[in-house]
Amino acid sequence: MLYRGKVYLMSFVNIVITFLSGGAVGYLIKYYLDLQFVKRSEAISKKREAYEEIAKALSVFISGRNSTINDKSRFLEYFSKLWLWASDSVVRSANEFSDIMIGLDSSNHQEQEKAKRAFSHFVLEMRKDLGFPRTQLKPDEYRFVSFGN
Repeated sequence: MLYRGKVYLMSFVNIVITFLSGGAVGYLIKYYLDLQFVKRSEAISKKREAYEEIAKALSVFISGRNSTINDKSRFLEYFSKLWLWASDSVVRSANEFSDIMIGLDSSNHQEQEKAKRAFSHFVLEMRKDLGFPRTQLKPDEYRFVSFGN
């Protein structure tokens, strides 16, 4: 009878240990997943902030606006942040746009159109990266608005 009691006690202890270890493993898995979620959320938040700021800073390239040294510095600051937070496709479209803008002859209508397409493509790539990967918008649908005097 004593032997049987030890077996039951050992079985009970095994069940408790199994339950506790299963709970611990479950807790560790949940903790890991929660940590990954927080990291991903923070990265998306940083990305969104960088995209919003670069979108504002892009105004330095819109003709008819007077861009200050601070405006240009702000653009360069956020352009460099793209390399930290943006997806590869956004970085590539940003590079393409900046390459076009560096060599732009503003009096050449064809170059202006090429710059506008690159600008629109850049903005669309940011939009796709922020959660609209299946957007139906096309670069030629972006509107450049200017107000008359």
